[in-house]
Amino acid sequence: MAERTTPEEARTWFAAHMKRCPDHGFGNAILNLMLYPRNPFSVKRRREFKPGFLFAVAWLGGAVALFVVFNCILGRT
Repeated sequence: MAERTTPEEARTWFAAHMKRCPDHGFGNAILNLMLYPRNPFSVKRRREFKPGFLFAVAWLGGAVALFVVFNCILGRT
């Protein structure tokens, strides 16, 4: 019969596995949405932003700016 694993053992195994595989994880998934993939031949080169992400950030920034202007600044007059 198989031996049962405690939650603490499973947690330590998972943490060790995630340290061995830094290309997995939620943070890396978010970075992959924002940035182009890494070039395995040029490790020192920085990753560049995707144009779609910059476009979305610009629209979101504009929407927040309009919200602040119409609700905070113009609402006081």
